[in-house]
Amino acid sequence: MAETVTPSLVHQFSKMKPADFGPTIESKWQVGQKLVKEIQGAVEKGQLTPLDGARTISSLTATLFGYDEFILREFSPETLLAATPSRR
Repeated sequence: MAETVTPSLVHQFSKMKPADFGPTIESKWQVGQKLVKEIQGAVEKGQLTPLDGARTISSLTATLFGYDEFILREFSPETLLAATPSRR
């Protein structure tokens, strides 16, 4: 079965014109802002530790803005194997 390869969000964002970037990112920014407020509230109530809150916000940000795709692609097993010198 053939894999479908889509450009990462990081690459898509980097190719956008400044006028296109704002409208494209705004909806993600609004969702992220709501979720960050929820996480902050959970930390204040003691439902999450500050470290867990920070980790969650970091993961959320990476996911919404495409950095997780970049990291996963850059450090995928296939990429790491290709970069590893063969042993003879």
